[in-house]
Amino acid sequence: MKTKNIYNSIEELKLELYKIQCKNWIPSKSKGTGAAGITLEKLLHKDEDQFILPDYSGIELKTKIEGSEPYISLFSMAFDNKPLEIRRLLKIGGYPDKKNPQFKVFQIAVYGNSKKFVRGNLTYQLKVDYSQQVLRLIILDYHCQLIDNSMSWSFSQLQSRLEHKMNYVALIPVKKWYINKTIYFRYLNAKFFQLKDFEIFLKLIEEGIIRVTFRISYFKDEERFGNIHDRGTTFEIREDDLTKLFDEI
Repeated sequence: MKTKNIYNSIEELKLELYKIQCKNWIPSKSKGTGAAGITLEKLLHKDEDQFILPDYSGIELKTKIEGSEPYISLFSMAFDNKPLEIRRLLKIGGYPDKKNPQFKVFQIAVYGNSKKFVRGNLTYQLKVDYSQQVLRLIILDYHCQLIDNSMSWSFSQLQSRLEHKMNYVALIPVKKWYINKTIYFRYLNAKFFQLKDFEIFLKLIEEGIIRVTFRISYFKDEERFGNIHDRGTTFEIREDDLTKLFDEI
């Protein structure tokens, strides 16, 4: 998208957000952790998120509840080296669910600058492999002996996802309030950012500033009970570190 067009989109989005701000407190139009974002998208008359494309005229929308967990999701992307790797990861590293121990779950955040210890005496770490042009998940045993390093994301697909999805970002702070069991949101002034480059993205992974979070569980509804529920593999960064990956516009 040409620079002139993106700045037109930013001005258009600013106007739409101003109209939403004039409504003050708005009842949530969804439930769950993503309710603020889904409500905003509905207010902007936007179709349901396609995940791989920006939310609004080339701009990715990121809502952030004030006082919430400090990490912001950049994008979600499963291993791309071969199919069904999430199932294999669950088989290797999954640990019993507390409520229903007959089912395995795998819900951890993994970093590039430190090892993450998980139940079962396994450790996990990200490795940027420049020679093979992949980002690897390294799995070690208790004695730091290699168990597996074949699960990976290719640089080419990571770069494509990052640059298509996150080239321009609007971060919208949100206030949240409960009244009579109803959630209300108030959207504040947005900040706009432009992506620096892919090499910086890789460097931030190595430094542990960008992490990868796995959320593999199982379905709990009656029809699908016990089946694997992959809730996403997400690349995340702290709000305070956004300007390490983006330039503020």
